[in-house]
Amino acid sequence: MEQKVSAAADKPQMEQLIDIKQIWLTLLKYKWSILFFSLIVTVAASFVAKSKPSIYTATATLLIESKQAKAVSVEEVYGLDTRINEYFYTQFEILKSDSIALAVIRKMDLINHPEFNPELAEKEKQFDFSAAISNLLPFLNKAPNTVNELSTEENIYRLEQRVLGQFKQNLSIAPVRKTQLVDITFNSFSPELAAQIANEVGNVYIESNLDATLQVANKASGWLNDRLATLKAELQASESKLQNFLKQEGLVDIAGVGGLASQELNELTSQLNIARDRRVAAESLYNLAQSSTRNVTQVSAIPEISNHPVIRDVKLAVSEAERKISDLTKRYGPKHPKMKAAEAELASAKVNLDRELRQLVKGIGSEVTAARQAENSIRSEIESRKAEFQDLTVKTAKYSEFQREVDSNKQLYDLFLNRYKETSASSDFGSTIARFTDEAHPPLLPSAPNRKLIIVMAFVVSFGFACVVAFVLEALNDTFVSAKQVESTLGVSLLGVLPLVKAKKNKVSTYLYYDEKQRAFSEGVRTIRTSYMLSNMNNDNQSVIVTSSEPNEGKTTSAINLAFGLAQLEKTILIDCDLRRPTIGRRFELSAAQPGLANLIAGTHTFEECLVKDEVSGLDILSAGLVPSNPQELLASERFTMLLDKLKQRYSKIVLDTPPCLAVSDAYLLSQKVDSCILVTRAEHTRTGVVKQTLAKLVQQGIKIDGVILNRLNLKKAAKYGGHGNYHEYYGYAEKTKLSPVKQKPQTV
Repeated sequence: MEQKVSAAADKPQMEQLIDIKQIWLTLLKYKWSILFFSLIVTVAASFVAKSKPSIYTATATLLIESKQAKAVSVEEVYGLDTRINEYFYTQFEILKSDSIALAVIRKMDLINHPEFNPELAEKEKQFDFSAAISNLLPFLNKAPNTVNELSTEENIYRLEQRVLGQFKQNLSIAPVRKTQLVDITFNSFSPELAAQIANEVGNVYIESNLDATLQVANKASGWLNDRLATLKAELQASESKLQNFLKQEGLVDIAGVGGLASQELNELTSQLNIARDRRVAAESLYNLAQSSTRNVTQVSAIPEISNHPVIRDVKLAVSEAERKISDLTKRYGPKHPKMKAAEAELASAKVNLDRELRQLVKGIGSEVTAARQAENSIRSEIESRKAEFQDLTVKTAKYSEFQREVDSNKQLYDLFLNRYKETSASSDFGSTIARFTDEAHPPLLPSAPNRKLIIVMAFVVSFGFACVVAFVLEALNDTFVSAKQVESTLGVSLLGVLPLVKAKKNKVSTYLYYDEKQRAFSEGVRTIRTSYMLSNMNNDNQSVIVTSSEPNEGKTTSAINLAFGLAQLEKTILIDCDLRRPTIGRRFELSAAQPGLANLIAGTHTFEECLVKDEVSGLDILSAGLVPSNPQELLASERFTMLLDKLKQRYSKIVLDTPPCLAVSDAYLLSQKVDSCILVTRAEHTRTGVVKQTLAKLVQQGIKIDGVILNRLNLKKAAKYGGHGNYHEYYGYAEKTKLSPVKQKPQTV
């Protein structure tokens, strides 16, 4: 549960990472330093801006053509492909190239212009002190002059390179987006020169493209001319081969001969098919007739035989004879003469039919033999013609090879001849790939430097830089600058704050508590007194040591004024326990021979001889006395412990001023003999780590820490930047104190 509560308590601190109020207070704290630094930088920037020469900017606009104006189409010869974006990017880079810049430099003789040649500018503006010293002290000039050792060409090259670098710094080539326009911008101290150079860059670019086109055309024409001679010779050689081949083979028209041979071969093939069909039909009929030779009826039933005209007539005669017999049978008997004559006629017709059938079958055999001979004759003719056709095919292939070579050489020759004529026709045509849409004119107003902007930016940047430095200094400042910082950093109570009091050098007023002019200081002492008494209300604490971490933190002043405040309420004694560098006796202007604590512990003087009473405050004072050689042994002695016990019986409050804790260990030793401790720290001086280290060591000794006094705090600054107000002036005093702030020498009791 406790962990959850602590986590909830830490959450707002984690969330509030940026303290706007603290940032504002930091800026207010360093406001005069920030403004002073910003003004100094702004004034310096204004002088620098005024000392810079005015720069004028002139811009010329070129239109890069996507297609060249040309007499004939020769893109293949020039190698230009204007259909792609890379073409325009290439032209932009050509405009930026060193060759264009060097051409402009040489054409306008910028090497001898002071703006581009630093040597000429230095000769015109200032005296060469190094040369003068070298002339007065020649023995110092022992280094070889490498410039003079170089040749004239090398010197000119080096000079051109320097001028080229300066030239390209002032030149800007910027294409206009989504157009074919490009801006040529040049910066110069002279408006006329800026316009001239911007225009000249465009002119040189156009001229260089014309020269390049002409050079390419001339080179292409020469190459094409040489190539044409070679191609012409190759064409003539191929034509000669073709003619020789035709003569050698005795061919006039290879295409006609080949067509005729092909036609004859097709006709022979058709005849062969017909002869084959004839032979097959004849063989089939012959075989059928041979198988039916003994049976006339079967032979006559064969369609091919029965349909023969002779057989058909004979069969008709047989049929007539049979019909006649049939008619006569109805009238006459078998032995009737007419019947006998009719039967004889029928027998004669049948004999005739048989004879004709046999004669026809014999003719079919002859037909088979003739068909076979005709087929074999045609087949042999076909084989002969095939051999001739194959030979002709080889000749045709050879002819086609020669003809293709002639055709290809002729086409290539015609192509190059056309390109040569086109190149010759366009080589003297002055086409341009760019033209001016706007020429540069001398500007009326300078483009740089923008003096107002420089001054404003110098102020803004210096102001921002000063603010950053202020935040860094504030972050690095780990001293106490406000009252609330003490408790939050150290974790102990803040008894009160003593304001910064202006005093003369090497002189600090002792009676600040009673000074009417230092009301804030006296109120701070009363606050410390009240806080001290409240912290010890339930404790019977009588003795308290007032110490600090380092010297010069105001522990003695705090101890004296705390004792003054306590003396107004109770009987109080102030003891100077800083036996190494005693201060209280000097503050109260006591004699150097005045005995004190060291004398009392040593037993050389009595308490009454050492005690001093201040008549202004009624405070009893025990100074350090004679500075001993062994101060720590005296403070650790039993006699000092007995002295404190006796003083507790006589006084209500005992205030001990001790040495700084980090300088010596006397304060830690005394902390074992007193009831509590008050730590004094100086505002804006002592580092927080040092105070933490001191408190840690005091806590290790087991001493009760009443709290911390923040000394020498600038209340005006704290009221403005730290939130620490000074409210006593609002109330004032109802009755002014009657004690005089004039110092009076304390009296020895």
